[in-house]
Amino acid sequence: MVTLSQALLIALDHHQAGRVAEAEDIYRRILGADPEYADAMQLLGVLAAQTGRQAEAHRCLRLAVALRPDGAGGLSNLAGVEQSADALGDAVRHYGRALRLMPDLADAHASRAGALRRLGQVPAALTAADHALALAPDHADALANRAAALLSCGDARSAERCARRSLDANARSASTRSVALATLAAALAAQRRWAEAESAARDSLALDRNAAEPWEVLGAVLAKLARFPDSLDAFTMAERLRPGPSVHAARGIALVAMVRPVEAAVEFERALADRPQDVGLRWNLGFARLMAGDYRRGWPEFDWRRRDSHADPPWRPFDQPLWQGEPLNGRTILLYAEQGLGDTLQFLRYVPLVAARGGRVVLEVQRPLLPLMAGLEGAAQVIARGDPLPPFDLECPLMSLPRAFATGLDSVPADIPYLRPDPVRVARWRELLGPQDGLRVGVVWAGNPRFPGDEERSPRLAGLRGLFDVPGCRFYGLQMGPGRAGLAESALPDSFTDLGTVISDFADTAAIMANLDLVVSSCTGPAHLAGALGVPLWVALPFSADWRWLTGRDDSPWYPTARLFRQPAPGDWPAVAGRMAAELAALAQRFRPLP
Repeated sequence: MVTLSQALLIALDHHQAGRVAEAEDIYRRILGADPEYADAMQLLGVLAAQTGRQAEAHRCLRLAVALRPDGAGGLSNLAGVEQSADALGDAVRHYGRALRLMPDLADAHASRAGALRRLGQVPAALTAADHALALAPDHADALANRAAALLSCGDARSAERCARRSLDANARSASTRSVALATLAAALAAQRRWAEAESAARDSLALDRNAAEPWEVLGAVLAKLARFPDSLDAFTMAERLRPGPSVHAARGIALVAMVRPVEAAVEFERALADRPQDVGLRWNLGFARLMAGDYRRGWPEFDWRRRDSHADPPWRPFDQPLWQGEPLNGRTILLYAEQGLGDTLQFLRYVPLVAARGGRVVLEVQRPLLPLMAGLEGAAQVIARGDPLPPFDLECPLMSLPRAFATGLDSVPADIPYLRPDPVRVARWRELLGPQDGLRVGVVWAGNPRFPGDEERSPRLAGLRGLFDVPGCRFYGLQMGPGRAGLAESALPDSFTDLGTVISDFADTAAIMANLDLVVSSCTGPAHLAGALGVPLWVALPFSADWRWLTGRDDSPWYPTARLFRQPAPGDWPAVAGRMAAELAALAQRFRPLP
């Protein structure tokens, strides 16, 4: 005869050796003799969880906790089962109880970090992971969960390092390695290292094909690689395994990349049903609706950007109320730039309309645009961002003016030009350019490289190089900034003149454009400048272009002088340059210089 304690030791030996059938038989015999034997009930629950019987595991562990409320191990194991069942709030509560009883449970701290991170409580998740690592510096679970929390904070490089540390820790659990690899994949994707991200996601799935997160990451990465059918298949798997707002949001972003904004909006709406206050989701929904031409419902969602705590530059809190289109009745309103130079140039068109509502307009713009503002009507005072603000009664960012004016697709204010170049500069550049011996074409091929999507939207010099071989044209490089890299080493024809070294500011660029027959540009600030000046404009657009260019059309309600040349497939700049070159050749043949 053996005692129940001795029988438990025998069962535990079977359990640890992987002889689960023998272990379970003895656990059940013990409980048959003593139904209130807490240790046997707990270990049976652990075994049930390990063999995929989650409901039985939950029942056994709840009984074990009821039998021994002060058992830290039972509470921690119960929390783990609840976490696996996505009962994250219950899991965090039970981890907390276990850790109050036994603060040195590194496993509980590590697992609690994962639950907190999935609840969106990222600072608390980092603290929990740090507690685990203080107890066990090479704790693979803690490192994996800390990596995921760092990624949620937007620190992709630190997340990558932490995920690699978790993998180097050689966790016994394939599940832990799978989680670390999925986080590594997401961190690599955040750094736009798509091939590495795909490899890490697939390595994660090789360990656990029933994990939703690597499928979701893989779907997002494949969309960036333009493998759209495979991307949607991966999202289907992710949703089947763990439906919820995360997969809807990721699929929505992928559908935008596929130029399917109406479907993308549906996905964002589904995600918002669970996370109605999510600023990023609201902004994405606004982007999708505006891209689809649904301006009436797009502008209100687009205004959620004002709540973005990570905006760069950050939003400034004003005591003055937001203007929403009502009569101004002599009050002073501050209109101010908020995003890129191109955004400012596009929405300056509303300044005269605001002034017409009967108020005094103070306009704040980025300092590089200040020399252009002499040619803008409606602003009583223009200041550069960062200068002291004068007194004002109301405020409105420039990109919220379309909502204030209830702008629809058929009511875009397009009274072109609304910017005018300095006539003295125009005359000076006319003299510098000399006699006209062909069609004058200004070219811009790259935007701000810090813009997250610049890699897709900018063809670079190589992407538009084919234009310069079109006869009958004189090309002028208007490119400024980092996009000029490699220009000096490029073999360019005599018909190309680089003006980038002698352009001093945007007012110079405007004056040059006034002397040109055509401006060819990527989606960047000079394109908006040419459109605002009323200069003929051809815009080279990526497959999935910014919302303002809409979809499936080669004209723009914002710029009547613009023609849009879209990639027929992601990355296909040669097709864009080829179409432009053919059109340009025909235009050059018809051109006759003035005597």
